[in-house]
Amino acid sequence: MRTPVFDIIGGSTLTLTWVNSGVTPSTLTLNILDKDETLVSSVAPVSSGNGHYYAPLWVPSSDAWYVARAVAVIAANTYVARALVRTAKLEVSA
Repeated sequence: MRTPVFDIIGGSTLTLTWVNSGVTPSTLTLNILDKDETLVSSVAPVSSGNGHYYAPLWVPSSDAWYVARAVAVIAANTYVARALVRTAKLEVSA
């Protein structure tokens, strides 16, 4: 299985999604971590119905790698999904 990689301009918003149709997790977190696994961005996910959730997360404005992470607890079982986020600092020259 390939690890997903999101390319984004630093300082932008990345919308993360979590889908498991028909399932309601007892706990769900969607966040972005830095290379030291320090929390960089987190917001409570919004349910759009039938097991579909999303969260718009801010990404720092720098050239760096981050980890997008979803952690769901369903029936006392914990499920974790991760993806890499590569940011590019936006520089415009005249």
